[in-house]
Amino acid sequence: MVERDAGGLANDFLAAIVASSDDAIFGKDLDGTIRSWNPAAERLYGYGAAEAIGRSVSMLLPDDRPHELEDILARVRAGERVVHYETRRRRLDGTEVEVSVTVSPILDRDGSVVGASSI
Repeated sequence: MVERDAGGLANDFLAAIVASSDDAIFGKDLDGTIRSWNPAAERLYGYGAAEAIGRSVSMLLPDDRPHELEDILARVRAGERVVHYETRRRRLDGTEVEVSVTVSPILDRDGSVVGASSI
């Protein structure tokens, strides 16, 4: 765990880790609205952060997987991690890519699930 300090250096350090990762990492609300999007997600999916943030993660789902998002989010709402889920996602250009996704609950200070991170 990274310790917090008054200057926010720990948060800056964690943000730098996410930004420099080769893995696509993004955060979303419990309704699937994307709230954060790292450069690796840009490279993998073709959407810039400004294009992705505020949109539903359903934009990445192929047409043959309409219920996948709700199924995963229901598990996360229950506090469950979805580990190494093998699936496909759709890029901006319409091509599909095979991915192994881990989706984890994001908890607030009280331990309530408030969102999900996807790697």
